[in-house]
Amino acid sequence: MAMATPMPRNRSRAPRPLGLLALLLAAPAAAAPDGGDAIVARARAAEAAQVRQLARAPVELHTTGRFGDGKTMHTFESFRRIAYGSDGGVAETFEHAQVDGRPVTDDELRKAMGMNDQAKARGDIISWALAPLSSPDMEVAAVGPSPSGGYTLRCRVTRDAVVAVVMLIIDERSGRKRTASIEMAGMKAKLADRLENVMTYADDGAPSAFRSSFHFKMGWIERMAEVRSERVRPAPPASASTRP
Repeated sequence: MAMATPMPRNRSRAPRPLGLLALLLAAPAAAAPDGGDAIVARARAAEAAQVRQLARAPVELHTTGRFGDGKTMHTFESFRRIAYGSDGGVAETFEHAQVDGRPVTDDELRKAMGMNDQAKARGDIISWALAPLSSPDMEVAAVGPSPSGGYTLRCRVTRDAVVAVVMLIIDERSGRKRTASIEMAGMKAKLADRLENVMTYADDGAPSAFRSSFHFKMGWIERMAEVRSERVRPAPPASASTRP
């Protein structure tokens, strides 16, 4: 008579303390117990205070870069002025620009870069990240802690715009903005082979630098652009002795 083979014992053990710690560290960061309301409020207050200070004088941005269709490349340079309103509104003003060394208007620059099909009412890429926490067209949600004492906020644009989302990294203690990753809207953005838009903020909340990289290719159609912006000192007003 054949004897039944005994089943092997279950040798599984309870996780060791080190294993539990590893599981906790591997878990995704979660928002605060209150859903992140306190950190969002802190960030809004910090931006509001910064905007009130920035409203005293405009900020100048100098932008350089290159763009093309994969065969012909062009270089460009532009200057823009950013004026902050005490109510949180932001206005951009085109000052001057050139493409391949030739002066161009704002409309000519947009057309040369293939942006003439984008209505100005939808805003520029940079404009949506200047004061996202003060915009009435942003829905802000806390995501969770980020490295080096930071905290991630997701700012979703609630109307038709060139930008869909601004992922904002703030300082968790002060609420001040550190960096923003700007996600584009539209079919071109979804089909892009490479698309990156990152803004870095100065201590006063204004942009200190911005970089953008874009590449799109479908069949015989190819577009690319590399853009860098940096904050510069506003040009001093002409003195009476130098005025014509």
